[in-house]
Amino acid sequence: MVYFMLRWILRMFLKGYHRIEVVGADQLPHDGPFILVGNHISNLDPFYIGAAMPGRIHFMAKRESFSHPLSRWVLHACGAFPVERGKPDMRAIKTAIHHLRHDRIVGLFPEGGRREEDPMVAIKAGAAYLSLKTQTPVLPITIEGTDRALPRSAWLIRPIPIRIRVGEQMVPEKDMSREAQERLSRHVLESLRLLSTDENR
Repeated sequence: MVYFMLRWILRMFLKGYHRIEVVGADQLPHDGPFILVGNHISNLDPFYIGAAMPGRIHFMAKRESFSHPLSRWVLHACGAFPVERGKPDMRAIKTAIHHLRHDRIVGLFPEGGRREEDPMVAIKAGAAYLSLKTQTPVLPITIEGTDRALPRSAWLIRPIPIRIRVGEQMVPEKDMSREAQERLSRHVLESLRLLSTDENR
């Protein structure tokens, strides 16, 4: 109940304040399971992406975000779960697998953290591993404008237009080899780069 109320309020805010546009919305599945992977340029990203998507997304979020009681409450209400960055976190992996096997949507930022001005050059292998392990498709998306709406040093959100681009789903191979994970990771990276290129045209 809390989640749907928060999402409705945020959707109204996105439409009225940011004039949000979702390009490729017809490619969005309404139900899981699938793994949503996106670029990460602002702390606003998971909240804005989650509000704009039709289904409930369970985002994997850095453990530090759960340290404050208010942010922890909001994140839990939104269905997020913590991950320890910089090393394999088996609890987070098991939580993601649990969600996917119960036909839910898991959201990941495969760069492993926020990116500033530099182009996307590499991603972590977690999304590919989860996709192959659970035989779940991957849906790439990119978000534009949140880095200017809330720069790293700012506290007030600016009325910058927000655009989300949705790519095509990627169906995993029936192969858990390292080579298959590397192929899928490259495909994810190429898809995110292509969507980002479309944004900058």
